[in-house]
Amino acid sequence: MDLTALMTLADFERAAEATMDEAGWAYVAGGAGSESGVHANVEAYQDVWLRPRVLGEVPARPRTDVHVLGQRLSMPVLLGPTSPQRMLHEEAELATARAAADAGIVSVVSADGHYAFPEVAAAGRASCWFQLYPYQSLDCVDKMIAMAEEAGARAIVLTVDAFHRPRRITTQRTRFRAPDTVDFGSLRLLGVLAGDVPPDARIDRLPLTWHDLERIRARVSVPLVVKGVLHPQDATRCVELGVDGIVVSNHGGRQLDGVIPTLPALVDIAAALDGRGTVLVDGGARSGVDVVKLLALGADAVCLGRPYLWGLRLAGQAGVAAVIDLVRQEIEDALRQLGVPSASAAGRDCVVIGRS
Repeated sequence: MDLTALMTLADFERAAEATMDEAGWAYVAGGAGSESGVHANVEAYQDVWLRPRVLGEVPARPRTDVHVLGQRLSMPVLLGPTSPQRMLHEEAELATARAAADAGIVSVVSADGHYAFPEVAAAGRASCWFQLYPYQSLDCVDKMIAMAEEAGARAIVLTVDAFHRPRRITTQRTRFRAPDTVDFGSLRLLGVLAGDVPPDARIDRLPLTWHDLERIRARVSVPLVVKGVLHPQDATRCVELGVDGIVVSNHGGRQLDGVIPTLPALVDIAAALDGRGTVLVDGGARSGVDVVKLLALGADAVCLGRPYLWGLRLAGQAGVAAVIDLVRQEIEDALRQLGVPSASAAGRDCVVIGRS
C-alpha cells in the first residue's frame, strides 16, 4: 500500500473500508440506532469557521507541542481508546502504542484491548494511559487500577458513558461476530474473562455512581480523567471531586442515537469550567483543521479514534504513523495560515460559530 498517495483522512477511510467485509466495517464505522450521532459529530465542524489574522510574525513551522497533565506532547493529539483493534491488524494495540511513542504523543489503551496492558505499556515506552471500564465489582476496579499503575500508566481514563448495552442496528443487520483471533488480554489477566470472547465483543459492565467516582479518585495515584462527559454540570462536579481532566465524548455516537455532538458540548463545558481542569474532546475530528477548531473552542488536546484505526488496518504501525504525520502537517498549516505561532495560542478569536 502506497501510503503517500493518501492525502486526507478521508482517503485513509476509503482505502481501509475497501479492505474489510461488510460486518467488520459496520462494527468500526457504525453507531447506535440510526447513527445520527456518528454523522452529527462530523457535520458539527461545518458550523465553525476559522478567522485568520494578517501581518503578524509567524514562524515557518508553528509550534505544535502542548503539555497535558504533566506530559509534553509533540502535538495536541492523543490516540483515543478503541477496541478490538485486533480485528484490524495482528499487532493491534502494540502497533498503535509504538507509533504514538515514536511521534511523541499518548496512546490511551482500552481495558478491552487484545494485548494485556503491561505488554502494551512496555511497547509504548512509558507514554501510555489506561482506559478503565468497570467490571464485576469495585474490587475488580481496584485490581485494574493497581495493574495499570504498576505497568506505568501515566493516567487513568475512567469511561462513564458506556455502562449499558447500546442498540447498534447496523452491526445487528450485518450479523457481526467477533473474529476468533480477537481476545481481551487485560481482562484475562485479571480474571474478568475466562471463557470465549462474546460474539458481540462486549462484556457486561458495572454501572457507577458519583460516590463510586469519589472512591476511585481516592485510590488512583496518577492523574484521573473521566471520559464520556457531555453536560456542563457533570463536568463541574467531576472537577469539584478532584478529577484532573475530562474527555468531552459521546462514545463516537456508538451509545445513544440523537446524542449531542461533542463540538457544541465542548463549547458549553469549556465555558463552565473556565480553565479548571484539563479538557480533552473526541468525536468527529477528521483533519488537523478540525483539531485547531477544537483547540480554539477550549480543548487542551484532541483524542482521535476511528482515523488512526484506518491507518492501522492499512499498514499496522506504519499506517498509524502516517495518519499522525498527516494530522501534524495539517495542524501546522492551519496555524500558519491563521497567523498563530503555536497550538497553545489558538484562542476563541480564531473561530466564528454559525453558517455565513
